[in-house]
Amino acid sequence: MKQLYILLILATMFFPVLKVKGQDEKKVVAKIETKDTEGQLKMSAMATNNSGTYQELNYLLVSIKKGNGGNLSNNKQSGKFSLNPNETKKLSEMSVNISDKDALKTFLYIRDEQTHKLVSKDSLEINHNSFRKKLSKVEEEESFELRGLTIDETKSKVGKDFYDAFYLQYSQLPEKSNFTITISELPSRGTNGQINIIIEDKQIYSFMTNPNEDYQKEQLAMTFRYIKDYNAKRNLIKNEFLY
Repeated sequence: MKQLYILLILATMFFPVLKVKGQDEKKVVAKIETKDTEGQLKMSAMATNNSGTYQELNYLLVSIKKGNGGNLSNNKQSGKFSLNPNETKKLSEMSVNISDKDALKTFLYIRDEQTHKLVSKDSLEINHNSFRKKLSKVEEEESFELRGLTIDETKSKVGKDFYDAFYLQYSQLPEKSNFTITISELPSRGTNGQINIIIEDKQIYSFMTNPNEDYQKEQLAMTFRYIKDYNAKRNLIKNEFLY
């Protein structure tokens, strides 16, 4: 009888802990909702907080489309947001024109704003096998990254010319890095702007825009040098934790 009483006490102590742990694992749910209207696919990034605590998070929504001719195009949306207990919120929307012969991959990632830990994700795939026929295919990474993906956020003709030159050279590399590279452009004083090279939310290099062709080539070489250095340091840190 005494042993049964002890077991009942232990059950009362531990079962609630296990229940809370199970709920905590799914406290935030990411979901991609779709609506197809005459070849126009609307995708909505949704987040639901199933917990009883306030959450500060950020999201990344990336869509990669492979057209019938084999060309790849991508779109990216990201930002910070918060969720009250038991709240569902629409984070962003994307619309894509897609035909029966087009292929599409869309990924939604949600991570904690403070720890940057991935807490939930969802994905959508249409005609997935078409991507396998492409040598420079885009693969989903468990570490909240997309292999070989480049994002164009330039605004001027000079910025666009630099991105096109960068993408042409980068796409010819035999191996792509395991991170997303964003080429963004910010306005500056006068007629010049500022090009920023961003990897994993870190700005690794920046320079002022200039239409001079030699200057563009010099900055392109510097960009690849900084990307190579970043990748080398990243792999060195990663290898230090391998046992």
